[in-house]
Formats: sequence, structure tokens, C-alpha cells
Amino acid sequence: MSNMRLIIDNVHDNAALTATSEALPVAYTQRSGRAYPWRSADTATQVIEATLMGLEYLDAVVLYRHNLSASATVKIELLNGADVVYDTGVQSAAELILPPLLRLGVDPWGASYNDKIPVSVQPYWIKPNFATGYRVTITDPTNPDGYIQVGRVIAGLSFSPRYNFRYGVKLEWVEQVEHRRTEGGSLRSVGEGLARRLTLDLSYLSEADRTTLTTELVKRGKGADIFISLYPEQGGIKEIEHTFVARRDTSYSHTHDFYNNWQSSLPFLEV
Repeated sequence: MSNMRLIIDNVHDNAALTATSEALPVAYTQRSGRAYPWRSADTATQVIEATLMGLEYLDAVVLYRHNLSASATVKIELLNGADVVYDTGVQSAAELILPPLLRLGVDPWGASYNDKIPVSVQPYWIKPNFATGYRVTITDPTNPDGYIQVGRVIAGLSFSPRYNFRYGVKLEWVEQVEHRRTEGGSLRSVGEGLARRLTLDLSYLSEADRTTLTTELVKRGKGADIFISLYPEQGGIKEIEHTFVARRDTSYSHTHDFYNNWQSSLPFLEV
């Protein structure tokens, strides 16, 4: 199984973008606000093309907060100028629930794990390649919304520590709801919203991994969006629930606890 992966530098945010249609601008995929997705004009095949500021080394393209149906497909192409240097081929846009986990008579055929949690995410981990851009082709002609939508696109080179996080990682779904008791004794709930809080400990950091974390996290600061995947390519609800865009919830620190070893605790809050 692969160790956790972080995409700390999202090269998509500084790319020049085009899209087949824009009922809402494709530039919104470069913003972290939840109210600003890219939206197509209809359900025709959509192509998002990104031209990067220079040659970059990439191993992932992620569609985040999307509305793609279980029958949708996605194809990712890495470009070097006009040349395609890597092609994923046509891939599913959903993590389908398969028997025996599919509850026959309860879950509809074609149900996906993305339907089970509030945030739809589909990472495409690819063979690392140098590229000056990429093209995302989305096909979803039967989307019940009548349009195709993606809230955020993340692309870049992931960081994966040599030694994985320590057991005891905690994921909390933080509900922005306050309970209030009325004078008559009834319980009222005020507010809405949901965000994940994650705390993990890297107890066995090598000098190289500690250097990467220090230079990348400190340079970008607490306000930078980071894509987190704790269980990449493992599939199912385990992967999806622990895959999201977040920011550091505290200042970065590390401890030199013994010879040639470092420790760091990383709390994250979903954006």
C-alpha cells in the first residue's frame, strides 16, 4: 500500500485555462471558495485545458467538489507543447460500490461512494512526467443536473514520506451546528455546514523528508491550500473520506528527537 500523499504546490492555480463552455468561469477552479465552481452550459463533452507557467513535473490531477454522475468518464492528457506525453485513457469518475458491500434492494445499481459523503472527489494518479500543460476531457451526457460542474482542480507533484504517519490518526467531521434549548424545553439547532479536521503525526521523518516539509509548508504558509490523500489508490470510502483540500490549523513545527530522525504533528482543517 502507498504512503500518504500531499500536493503542497498546486500548479493549476497559476495556469492559463480554457474550457469548452463556461456558464460559470473555469477560473473559479483556481479559487478555494465553495460558492465558486466552474459550470458548463450543458451536458455536452467538456474539455478543460491548462497551460502552465513553465515545465512542471506532475503525478496527479484531481477533480474536487464535482457533480459528475456514476456513469461519467474522464480522460487526462499531459502535454508538452502540442504533444501528448501521457494519456490515462478513459477513466471512471466514480468509486462504484460493488458487491458484497452493495446492499441489494437498498443501494441502487451504480451507486458510488462519492454519493455517500458531502464532498465528491476523484484523484487521478498518473505516471510522473514533465509537462507544460494538461487537458481534462469530461463526458457525462446523462448528468441529472443538466450541466457539468467542478469546484476545484488540483495538479502537481505529490510528496510522500518514506515512513508513513503513526497509528492514531484522527479524522473529525466538524458540524457547524449549535444546539439551543428554548424556554419551553424544546431543542433547536442553529447553523449548518460541515468540514473535516485531521490530525496526524509523522514520527519517523528522514532528513530529506523533513527538509521538504519545512521548505514547502513554511514557504506557502498556513493560508495555502494543500491536497491530502491518506490512503491513495486503496479505493472505497476509506480513501475518499480521507482525501480532501485543507489548510494547516497550526504553525508548522518539528522535533529532532534522536539521531537522524525528526517528528512533526500536522493538524489540518478542510477548506
